[in-house]
Amino acid sequence: MDRRLIQFGIIFISALVIFACNTQKQVEMELSLFVNLDGKPAQGAQIAIDGTVAGQTDREGKFITRLKRIPGQEVSLGVKKEAQGYVIEPWQGAFVTKLAADGIIERYPFDINLTAKKFVTLNVTTGNTPVEGAAVYLGNKAIGKTDANGQYVHTYTTVPKSRFNIRVRKRGYRSWQKTVAVQPGDDLDISMKKASHASATRISESDLGPDQADQPPPTAGKSTTAEITISTKSDAYGVNKPLSGVVVSINGKERGKTNTKGRFTYRYKGAAGRKVNLRLEAPGHVPAQWESQVALKGKRTIQRHFYPATPPVIKVGMYGYINNSPEAGIEENIGQVEEAVRRHLFIYRSFEEVPKSSLHAMMLRDTLDMQSISTNGWQRASMSRSVDMILSGNVTKDARGLTIESTITTADGKILLSQINTARNPRDIPRTSKIIAGSIIDQFPFEGTVTAVGPDGYRINLGQHNYKIRRGNVFRYMAAKTDRSGKISGYQEKGLLRVIETADTHSKLEVASIEDNRRIQVGDKVIRRVYLEEEREAAKNSFVLVASGGTPGQTKPLWGVNVYLNNTWMGSTGADGKAQIPVYLHEQYDLLLSRHGYQPVQTPVSISQDKAVQAYTLEVANAVLRIDSEPSQADVYVDDVLVGKTPIQDGKLVNFGFRKLRVSVGGDYRDWQQVVEINKPEIVYTGTRKIRLLKDHYKIGQMAEQSGNLDHAILAYSAIGRQNPDYSDARHRLARLYMDEKGDFEKAIQEFEKVLSLPENQQIIYKQFAVTYTNLGHAYYELGNQTIWKDKPAAARHFAKAIEKLKIAKQNTRFFPTAEFSQAVHDTYYYLAISSHKLYLLTQKSTVLNQANQAWREYFDFYPKQLEGNGNFEKIRKAARQYWSQIKELS
Repeated sequence: MDRRLIQFGIIFISALVIFACNTQKQVEMELSLFVNLDGKPAQGAQIAIDGTVAGQTDREGKFITRLKRIPGQEVSLGVKKEAQGYVIEPWQGAFVTKLAADGIIERYPFDINLTAKKFVTLNVTTGNTPVEGAAVYLGNKAIGKTDANGQYVHTYTTVPKSRFNIRVRKRGYRSWQKTVAVQPGDDLDISMKKASHASATRISESDLGPDQADQPPPTAGKSTTAEITISTKSDAYGVNKPLSGVVVSINGKERGKTNTKGRFTYRYKGAAGRKVNLRLEAPGHVPAQWESQVALKGKRTIQRHFYPATPPVIKVGMYGYINNSPEAGIEENIGQVEEAVRRHLFIYRSFEEVPKSSLHAMMLRDTLDMQSISTNGWQRASMSRSVDMILSGNVTKDARGLTIESTITTADGKILLSQINTARNPRDIPRTSKIIAGSIIDQFPFEGTVTAVGPDGYRINLGQHNYKIRRGNVFRYMAAKTDRSGKISGYQEKGLLRVIETADTHSKLEVASIEDNRRIQVGDKVIRRVYLEEEREAAKNSFVLVASGGTPGQTKPLWGVNVYLNNTWMGSTGADGKAQIPVYLHEQYDLLLSRHGYQPVQTPVSISQDKAVQAYTLEVANAVLRIDSEPSQADVYVDDVLVGKTPIQDGKLVNFGFRKLRVSVGGDYRDWQQVVEINKPEIVYTGTRKIRLLKDHYKIGQMAEQSGNLDHAILAYSAIGRQNPDYSDARHRLARLYMDEKGDFEKAIQEFEKVLSLPENQQIIYKQFAVTYTNLGHAYYELGNQTIWKDKPAAARHFAKAIEKLKIAKQNTRFFPTAEFSQAVHDTYYYLAISSHKLYLLTQKSTVLNQANQAWREYFDFYPKQLEGNGNFEKIRKAARQYWSQIKELS
C-alpha cells in the first residue's frame, strides 16, 4: 500500500506540467477497494465517495466502481462497517486524480484493514435475578464487575490461544469458573448459586476488580451515592453543538455512549471514598481519547470539548444580493452576480451551500429577519442545525459601474467579514465574482485544531487545499475558559502562531508570541487572523462612528452599516448604530458607509483625537407598497411591524431589500407570509395579484380533534394542498390519526410517504420531520403484523420496509423534537428490533438473525433513562427481554 502511494506521488509530480495544459477535461478511472475486518473480507461495508454513499462491499469485501474527475482533483473516501460483536472505527482516505493517456483508464486500488474491537457479554444471574457487583476474572487477572443488570461487557482485540478462562466471584455466592470458546457478540449466561454462611466465598480487597483498584480503603460502614454526568460538545464559529457517540469507560470498562444531546450519566452506589479512572473515546476527533481520575461523590457534571480531526464543512446560507439601485433596472445583473459568486465559492469543499429558497423558508419558520440575524444571530433557533453562516450583499449602479458588497454573518450575530468590489460593466461580473470568492477564502478566519506537537513546530488540520493557508499566515492561539466544574464558557486569545510550512491537508506553525509560557497541546484551538485584526493591533487609536437613517425627521440608530476605510472593511454598527473604528491620527482616509436599503455615504475623513465621535446619516431608499387581500380588512406587517389594513391603495413606504411581509385577518384563515425582495420603486399586490388568504384547515382540524370529532379532523387535514405551508404538518398529523385512531395502516403509510415526498423533508432540512421515518417504519411494522397470517411474502416485504425506514430514523435521532424525544428514540430502536425479529421468523436467514440479535442489543443499550419506571414502557421492555432471549437461543 505504502509503496503504491510513493510511486503515485512520483507520477503525480511528473504530471504537473501536463495538468497545467489540460485541467478541465474529466478523465475516467476505476476505483477498487478491498476491505478486511479481523483478517477476513468485510461484506456490507458502506463506501462513501466525496461524502456521498456510493454502495457496499460484496461478500469478498470488494467494491469496484468507475468515476469521472478533473485531473488534479482530490477524491475523498470513507468506509463504515457495522458487525455483530465489533466496535469498528470508520476509515478515511483520499487520492488525487492523475491525467491518463487517451484511451487508458487509470486504476486506483486500496487495501483497507478496518480497526476494530470485539466484545462478548456476560450475563450473571441467580435464578432470574441479576447479580450486581460480581468480580469477573480472565485467567488470574481481574477485569471488571457486573452492573445493575448483572452484565459485564468484555472488550478485546485478540483471543487467547487456550480460549477464555473465565471466573466469576462475589461474596455470598459460590465461585463460577469455565474455559469457553466465544465469538464476537456472544452472550455467555452464567448462573451463580448462593452459598451458605459457612461456605461463603471470602473476597479480599484485591479481588474487587478494576473498579476498586489503586484506591484508598473505604471508610468503614459508610456508603455513598454518586452521579456523574458526562457532557461532550464540539464548537465552531460561535456555535456549541452536542457530540454524540463518545464512548464512556470507567476503570477500563465501557459503560455506554453519549446520546444525541451529547450526554451520558453514570450512577454509583457503594463504599465512600472511591475514585475511578474516566476515559472518553471520540474516534475521528481530536483528542481521540481523554482520561481523568474522578471522585465518586455527590452529583457533578464533567464537560469535555472534542474537535473533528478533519475540519467540519461550513454550511453557508445564500441570502441573496439586494438591488440598491432599483431605478437602474439591474435585476438581471444581480442574478448573474449571485450565480457567479455561488459557483466560484462552492468549488471549495470547506463550504457547503444552503440554497436561498431553503434559507428563506427556515427564516420564516423561525420568525427571523435580517435585523434579528445581524444583531442577535440564530444560535437558539432550529435553523442553527442547518446553517453556520449567511452570505448576503447588495449591488449599486453608479457612474463607475456596479459596486458589489458581500457580507458574511455568523450564527452569533457577528459580521465575520465584508468587502466591496466593482465591475465596470456586466461583462466583468464573472471575473469580479471570482475575486470575491477568492477574497473570502483568503480572509476567512478558519478555525482549526492542533493535531500534533513536535520539536520543530505544531501541526494543524488546515492546509492549502480548500483553505488556502499560506506561509506567513498568523493564527490566534485560543485557550478555553473554564469554571470550577470544568465547564467551558468560552475562549480567549493567549498567543499567536505563524505558518512556516504548508501541505494540502495540514500546516506547520511556530510560536510568534505566547502568554505565561503556556504549553500548546494536541486538541487546542487556533483561528486564522484576518486583516482587520492586524489593523486594529497596529492602529493604537480609534474613533466612534454613529450611523442613523430613515426619512427626514424620523431618523433612528441604524444597525448593520458596514464601515470601509480605503475600501477595506473595518467593522459594522451594532443595534445602537455605533461602531469603534481603528485609525491612525491625522491620516486621511476615504470613508464608505454601506447598508442595503440606504444610499451609501462616501466622504473623506481624518481623525485628530482618540475616541472622537463622528456622526453620519444615510438616506433611506424606499419603495411604495400597495396591497389588497381577500377577505379584506387584514392586518399588514412588514418585518413584524404593523403598517395598516387592506386595502392599502395609496401605498406605504417600505425600505429596499428582502422584507418579511405578513397578512393576517384571523378567524378561520391562516396568515400569509413571504420573504419579498423590495427592488423597484413600486411593489403591487392588488387586482389580479391581491393576496388570497386560505382557510386555516390545519387549525380547523386541531379544533375538531380537541372536540373528539376525528372524522371532521381527517376531512380538514385532507383538504390541505401541497402548496399550503401547513402541508407537511397536516399530512403527518393525518397519518397519525389513521395509524393510532383508525388502525388503517395502509392510509397511514400513504400519508407519511407524502410528507417524505417533499425533498426538504426527505433530506431532513426541516429537522422536526426526522421522526417521520420512525412513524413510517412503525406503520410498516403494523401492516406486516396485520398480514403475517394471510400473506407471508407481503408481510416479509412490509417488515423489510420498516427496517429500511427505521435505520434512517436511527441515524437522525439527534433531530427528534424535544417534547417527544425519549419516546421517539424508544420506538425507533424497538420497532427496528421487533421488525428484524419477525422478518427472521419468516425468512429463517442467518444474516437476518444476526441483525435481529444486534438490534435487540441496541434497544437495551439505548433505552432512554427518562422512561425508566414508566409502567407502559417497562411492560414493553419486559416483553423485549423475552424476545431477545428467543433470538439468543437460536444464534
